[in-house]
Amino acid sequence: MMDNLTKFWASIAKEARIIGRDHQALFLFFVMPVLFVLILSLALRDAFGDRPGATFDVLMVSQDPGEVTQSIVEAFRSNSHILLTQSNTASEAEARQWLIDGRYRFVVLVPPEATAQAERRLGEIMAKVPPELRMEKPVELVVMADPALRSDFRKVLEGSLDLALHGVEMKLGREQLQQTMRATQGENYVPLPDMEKSRLFEPVRGETVTREGSGPTPTSVQQNAPAWTLLAMFFLTVPLSVSFIREREQGSLFRLQTMTVPAWVVLGGKAVPYFVINLIQMASILAVSVYVLPLLGGDRLELGNAPLALLLIGGSASLAAIGFGIAVAMYARTTEQATSFSSATVMIMAALGGILVPKAVMPPLMQEVAILSPLSWGLDGFLDVFVRGGGVQQVLPEALSLLAFSAVCHGVAIMRYRSQT
Repeated sequence: MMDNLTKFWASIAKEARIIGRDHQALFLFFVMPVLFVLILSLALRDAFGDRPGATFDVLMVSQDPGEVTQSIVEAFRSNSHILLTQSNTASEAEARQWLIDGRYRFVVLVPPEATAQAERRLGEIMAKVPPELRMEKPVELVVMADPALRSDFRKVLEGSLDLALHGVEMKLGREQLQQTMRATQGENYVPLPDMEKSRLFEPVRGETVTREGSGPTPTSVQQNAPAWTLLAMFFLTVPLSVSFIREREQGSLFRLQTMTVPAWVVLGGKAVPYFVINLIQMASILAVSVYVLPLLGGDRLELGNAPLALLLIGGSASLAAIGFGIAVAMYARTTEQATSFSSATVMIMAALGGILVPKAVMPPLMQEVAILSPLSWGLDGFLDVFVRGGGVQQVLPEALSLLAFSAVCHGVAIMRYRSQT
């Protein structure tokens, strides 16, 4: 047993020396994931959290000085997503051309007599004129959108406009009702209360709920830091499998087999250095996300209050990635096969697991399929700590799933190794 332990430590030292000589690989191991986290966290900063996020240039063309124009302007200016430009001289043709040229993303054309037309139609409604006999038609606004504008963003803009017009209806209706009451009640007239100053409901303000109570809104770095940590871990399967295959091609693996070196010594000697590299990767990405990213204008990563939970989920993900890499190495015949298969499989698992695209924006079917990806388990575990305030107990299901995946991969690799001796 002591002889096998000596061989095991010698195998670890040999693999560590090989990795240390490859400076380009070390650069890719540690620098590239950190750069990806910095770039994506800064680029997507406004897509998460409480910031305005995407903003849209909106043009409103109106020659109507009344309540309709004023209410729309007020609604649009109170929306942090909208950059409003007003014009009372542009034609519909000019507005369409500006939209085509990409100068604006959304255009609203208000008819010149919009407020007066709305008041006349309201008068007919209050006078109980039958619909088929009413002279005034509903006020029709022309709304145009850039085809490149996402449908959900367009719905937000259209919803803001519709809410503003609904407010106009309520305000004009209240004024018409007061005029009728003043004319019929005379000295007994009592003005209606101003409902805008006496709201029945408090403004709606949501909060994110964690196990520690109310928490901040999730940020882009809370998605990108664990996502790219996991992707970096699983991409280590490429150099790991390539290193294994090269030793087999050079005959050194055959010599170990003829010396009856146990499988756990050979495979473990490969796994331990990469396990350490994975943990260093995770620590460096988290450190940069906490201390460097805020200096560049990004959000600071909140690590939660469960370092053991982070170590558990990070270590489990590392073992899962290493097990996958060793299993690929044992079955691939050439370095080209190992490289192409590992890269393609990791990218597919990343796409399914919410690494490249957050699972929250996936269709329901894709969210259900995501459970098949080990990277999804790891990401959920990290988010349990970063976002939901969880600890070891909360990440245990994901950690056990990753460890089970690792055990299966290592078991397959060991059986393959023994069948080749």
